[in-house]
Amino acid sequence: MKKIVFLLVMILILTLTACIEQSADKLIIGLNPGIDTIEVGDNYTDAGAHANYVYRTLEPIILSSDVNPNEIGVYTIVYQISYLDYTKTITRIVTVVDETPPILALNPGVDTIIKGQEWIDSGVDVEDNSNQNVSIEILGDVNINTPGEYMITYIATDENGNTSSIMRYVTVLEVE
Repeated sequence: MKKIVFLLVMILILTLTACIEQSADKLIIGLNPGIDTIEVGDNYTDAGAHANYVYRTLEPIILSSDVNPNEIGVYTIVYQISYLDYTKTITRIVTVVDETPPILALNPGVDTIIKGQEWIDSGVDVEDNSNQNVSIEILGDVNINTPGEYMITYIATDENGNTSSIMRYVTVLEVE
């Protein structure tokens, strides 16, 4: 009895789907939800697309993709689905941004000197995830003739406007 009911339901479904008028409007393609803005240098995972024609699930193909997660910019992925005589495409926009400030580290140096002794700024080492140019501004002075503690500030700014800073303290000693 169950086999007969199953067979009748299958015949009914096939009959109903065969009676559906063909139309391009019934071919639907959409984007799967995903993360489409990433930090430069991060991995990008394409969430893909989905498609169907009435009750039939279809698998879209990637027609083109120019996503480069290692370069700042706006990229596209174009998906396409073809079924019967109908073809549709949909485009995903992927944005690669740089919102990470440069990383600064003080180079080792002699930062305690005797009054009148020359002080040599050993500078900083800079890393930036965007591999773009980083400008460094140095603020502060050391008066080698006046004992005290002096602060030198290094400010790094990448081409995308991200900034970071680090300080070096230089001590000038009075020796009697």
